Amino acid sequence: MNYSESIKLRKAQKKIEILKGLYKHLLVYVVVNIALFIVRSHMLEFFKNESPDKNFIEWIDWNILIVPIFWGIGLLFHASKTFQYKLKFIKNWEEKQMEKFLK
Repeated sequence: MNYSESIKLRKAQKKIEILKGLYKHLLVYVVVNIALFIVRSHMLEFFKNESPDKNFIEWIDWNILIVPIFWGIGLLFHASKTFQYKLKFIKNWEEKQMEKFLK
């Protein structure tokens, strides 16, 4: 195996590891959020029977619902980094900076 093939192999292995990391993150996201929604339904039933404070029940409900939203946003950033997706304004900025430094 020559040097360029060795470099290509290492790059491929690194990309596979990054992709595996994203898939693991996605799996944990799905499993934890399914568990959260199961716990949410049981917890809300418990507190409706035990706690007279309606605000507390709403607070628990919203906190459990917000977790998947913010975690999902983080997961989207992870996926965009993994697949090297860049927003248009970031690409434009990078191109302008490259032209600026090349002059």
